[in-house]
Amino acid sequence: MAMFGMKKAKPSEGAELVLAYLEDAQRVRATLFAIDPKGREITANLVTVTEEKVTLATQGRVMAEKGEPVRLLFYLDGLRLQATGKLIEIKNSTLLLELPGSIQLAERRKRPRARLNQREGATAIALTGLFEGIGLTGTIDNISEGGMCLRVGRAMNVKTQGPMHMAPNLLSVGEVFMVIKLSKLPKCPLIELGGLATFVTPDGGGLSVGIAFEAGKDSVLSPVKSLVASRASAIPTTVPPKVRRPQEPKPVAPAEAPIELATPRPPAPKVAEPAPAAPVTPEPAVPAPVPAAQPAASIPVEHPEVSARGSALLRMKKRTRIILLAMPEGPDRDALVACLILDGYGKVRVAGTLTELLAYLEDIHLVFVDEGVAELQGLALASFIHQQLEDEGVPILLAETSVDAELVLGARESGVAQVLVKPYELDAEFLHMLEGHLGIS
Repeated sequence: MAMFGMKKAKPSEGAELVLAYLEDAQRVRATLFAIDPKGREITANLVTVTEEKVTLATQGRVMAEKGEPVRLLFYLDGLRLQATGKLIEIKNSTLLLELPGSIQLAERRKRPRARLNQREGATAIALTGLFEGIGLTGTIDNISEGGMCLRVGRAMNVKTQGPMHMAPNLLSVGEVFMVIKLSKLPKCPLIELGGLATFVTPDGGGLSVGIAFEAGKDSVLSPVKSLVASRASAIPTTVPPKVRRPQEPKPVAPAEAPIELATPRPPAPKVAEPAPAAPVTPEPAVPAPVPAAQPAASIPVEHPEVSARGSALLRMKKRTRIILLAMPEGPDRDALVACLILDGYGKVRVAGTLTELLAYLEDIHLVFVDEGVAELQGLALASFIHQQLEDEGVPILLAETSVDAELVLGARESGVAQVLVKPYELDAEFLHMLEGHLGIS
């Protein structure tokens, strides 16, 4: 009956293992792919992980129907893992899945691999032909006696030496490399041999290519065998146990203080004008002191109260602050950009798509989300941005048409510093609020 509350069921042991891995993958922003029932891979990011469901932001549309299985493939702790959950809902580029019931190894390795730090500088050149074909250069991500993963930095046409576009269709699985040169491997000489492509996957703005070395080169690869033995252990046959991290209460910081709701100010009451008095003979007026000349207003006429705000130091600080607006194109975005620029902010960036937003997320000081980008909107986008900037303390402001208790709680959990109620006024109070979050007021 409704009057008796049901106690929340504790997750099973299998679900606890799934939660431990997915929560860790979300924390470290692990590489993840969503695979639809027909095997098509879409790059994705984990937005939220709960004991009932998983929310992802995908960089493309997943072709699946409600209730169909969607496989999650991700890399964590040097392992290739997979889990399958049933689709609950697809909204734009937000994917909602039931929490997978189990997690499995999806290893392609047959031998242990050693992961290499990019600072070690191990590089490789792979050519499909000496006089024509495709040439790849890049850094070695990991290596074993049987092959390696090459993070491609440049692809070229061997015949013309011209660059080639790095897309997944650049190579086909099984394509033969006539020459592969391995350089600067720790404690290894220059190694030259052949091989073939085993997989080609997107990696950020580039490609990761799996290469299997040609057989019969054990003597040439003996230094690699020693390198791997010193760094890697045996390949596990089952998913290693993992314990969920304790959910520690976060200390209340200035950015996580109770969220303020910026509401539109009611218009000031109109005061009745006094009736005109009878004409009076004017007396000679005492000349008033002439005020000092003021600089010309830099804010439009509709906001005269903010036209001469701040000291020279404040204006200098504004010129160095970078504000990112996650808003669709339109007059509202144009008006906000103009207001910020006229108030002295020298670096205002705008993003209408998730690709633009990810490109601008470096070295910013404040993010303002109004509606959001084409693929992700509102609170889901704010949560995604918070995960990307978790350790940088960048304030996130969210503008919503309607605000309720559920939104406020969700905003607090997602790291939103303040929620504004639309429509908001581009006035002195709004600009003071931005200065406060930027720490320059």
